[in-house]
Amino acid sequence: MAERINCWEFKKCGREPGGTRVNEFGICPAATETAANGINGGINGGRICWAIAGTFYDGKIQGTYAGKMFSCTNCDFFELVDKEEKIGNYEILTPVQLSQFLARRSKKVSPTWRKESQSGF
Repeated sequence: MAERINCWEFKKCGREPGGTRVNEFGICPAATETAANGINGGINGGRICWAIAGTFYDGKIQGTYAGKMFSCTNCDFFELVDKEEKIGNYEILTPVQLSQFLARRSKKVSPTWRKESQSGF
C-alpha cells in the first residue's frame, strides 16, 4: 500500500509539532490525537481530522462537529481520503461515534512521526 499523507502535510497548515504556525495557533489536535493513530493509515488523527474539533479550515480553527460538518465534507483533503480509502458512501463520524470506535480498539498503537513531515513546513 502506498504511503498515506496526513492532513497537515497536505494542507501545509504548520500546526503539526515543530510546525511554523504552532506559536500563532497552537498544535493541531489532529496531529496529537494518539487514540486515532492508524485510522485510514494516518499518524494520530491525520487522516480523520474531520472528526476532531480544533482543526483548521479556511484560516480559522473549527471548534465543533456541527461547525465542521459542511466545511470538512467539502474539503479537498477529505475527498482525497475518501477516494484513497474507497469508502464511497462514507458518513462523517460524530465525536461520540469516534469515541465509541476508539474505545473498542483492542490495543493502542504508538504514534510515529516522520522527520520529513516536520522539515517541509
